[in-house]
Amino acid sequence: MDVEKWFAEASDPGWIAVYVIVALLVIGILVLVATRQRREHNRHRADELRTQARQREGTVRRRDAEARQLAAESEQARAEADRLEAEAQEKRAVFERERAAQQHRLREADKLDPRTTGRHEGDR
Repeated sequence: MDVEKWFAEASDPGWIAVYVIVALLVIGILVLVATRQRREHNRHRADELRTQARQREGTVRRRDAEARQLAAESEQARAEADRLEAEAQEKRAVFERERAAQQHRLREADKLDPRTTGRHEGDR
């Protein structure tokens, strides 16, 4: 076969269409293969991620339980602090009433016995 004849026949519009179709088929096959490989790679990566997630599930659950336990303990501590605060306020109120009563008694005593006026000034 003569090279010039072959190039002349190869540049025929019919052959050019065949070449374009073959090139498109090759490109399509390459794209298809690449897409399948990418999909397979993505499936493999997804499986790895799922396996890692399953392996960490115990740790995640344990940490969740710890956080919930600490929240419950914190709530109990707040309730205890509130109870103690109320108890302290009640004791303070009792003290204030007793101190007021004591000061009242001392003022009454000072009224009854003027000689001692001012003796209990520091107690008031």
